[in-house]
Amino acid sequence: MNKVTYIITLDIGTSGMLASLYNSVGECFCTSEQEYSTEFIYPSKVEQDPATWAHAAYAVLKKIGEYAQSHQIKIEAIAITSQRASLIAVDETGAVLRKALMWQDKRAIEQCNKLEKTYTTKGLYAKTGLRLSPYAVLPRILWMWEQERSLFDRAKKFIGVQDYVFYVLSGEMKTDWTQAARTMLMDIQTFDWDEDLLKAAHVTREKLCELVAPGTVAGYLQTNVAQHTNLLQGTPILLCGGDQQNAAVGLNVVREGLAEANTGTGSFVIAHTDRPVFDEEARILCSASAIAGKWVAEASVFNSGSIYRWFGKQFYHNIEASSDSIYEKMTQEAAKAPAGANGVLMLPHFEGSGAPYWEPEAKGLFFNLSLGSTRGDMARAVLEGIALEIADNLMLLEQKTGVLEQISIAGGMTKSDLFAQIQADAFGVPVSRYENEEATSRGALIIAAVGLGIYDTIEESLKNILKTDTRRFWPDKNNQRIYKILLERKQKLFYALKKERIYPLFMESLMLQFK
Repeated sequence: MNKVTYIITLDIGTSGMLASLYNSVGECFCTSEQEYSTEFIYPSKVEQDPATWAHAAYAVLKKIGEYAQSHQIKIEAIAITSQRASLIAVDETGAVLRKALMWQDKRAIEQCNKLEKTYTTKGLYAKTGLRLSPYAVLPRILWMWEQERSLFDRAKKFIGVQDYVFYVLSGEMKTDWTQAARTMLMDIQTFDWDEDLLKAAHVTREKLCELVAPGTVAGYLQTNVAQHTNLLQGTPILLCGGDQQNAAVGLNVVREGLAEANTGTGSFVIAHTDRPVFDEEARILCSASAIAGKWVAEASVFNSGSIYRWFGKQFYHNIEASSDSIYEKMTQEAAKAPAGANGVLMLPHFEGSGAPYWEPEAKGLFFNLSLGSTRGDMARAVLEGIALEIADNLMLLEQKTGVLEQISIAGGMTKSDLFAQIQADAFGVPVSRYENEEATSRGALIIAAVGLGIYDTIEESLKNILKTDTRRFWPDKNNQRIYKILLERKQKLFYALKKERIYPLFMESLMLQFK
């Protein structure tokens, strides 16, 4: 490395967008964040106006641009990382035709049933690494073909959130392997669009983005964007890929035997693999890694941080203070409750269940409440329920990828020492928490530094950029025994509800009331 280079990372999350200005040795100089909201439409639709991402990108990049100008910093590149598996339809001019169908959207259950009859879950899983579910893009494209045919026919391209923001900035339609791996349209072995699945979706290659490897300079900043953001026209833009794959790199999960649990809106549990890894029951996903030519085994918990925020809003709304104060109060009360929350158990399936159960009709549950249960017991049960769901998935990943030597944790909830300790107790192994909370942005920086030729290898980039200290949390043996029992009870409770078809029967009775 001959000189220090300055790079913007643009992290497009589910609830907000974060731009950070780093140098090539990992120092962060400025950040800018813009929040936005997703529209939840009862009972199963989740949408968002793509304009919110365009506006957010302009706003956060402008602040970084102003900082760079005032400090005489030349920005060499923009590295984009983003949420995955959302669907946007655009016409031949690039104009959006409807609100995005978000990754949490479950309207395409019927289309999944049709795909199951033709291709089977196992067949699709073997080809794409994805379990057939309404969370994949393919069933949602089919839903649009069946339910919104005129709009479908007008669509020039079907793209994702990262692709859309990249188009806004560069004027080009490209995507990387990690994003394509979440569509159920890409062959996970070859990193190319699969012709049979394109036919199933009634689309051609021309209807999708051009594929590039993660870490590729895929385009350059357009003149109009540069003028509005105080950045240089022609600034290279790299597609670094899915937020969770980048977070794994930012948490040093770059070789086999390493895994991480990253808890944001949902929790994503990822282990690195040098080969595609599959599960006979398709409970875990196999995706492209942000490290080109590698893979990750992934288990997704769809509801975790979102439940934590929901609980704070619903049960601590009487606290007239900042949101930080609300969560501090929640943590204080949860800490007073013993491990096991005095018998209260929470199932974190508020918007369906991802891995390892894959039950889209599941709902959240607080079990074993009594008149002696306190708000603090419930607050602790929220933390424990999330940690136990992650532990459930780590056990499965270890069965498929081999012994996990180290587990790193990250995400907003891990700021809490209590939640970090609960995770260590639930996992039964020490966990490492990096002091830098923005694992996704730092991962994108590590990937981009190699893509720009600043460093020759991921290992060299990691060594120079990821220098932050970690704090380790060791499992308490007594609590570990308690959580092992709770995990078994959680599994039995879920399977009892599933066996008796409680979830679909309950939903059917509700829908009858609206007819």
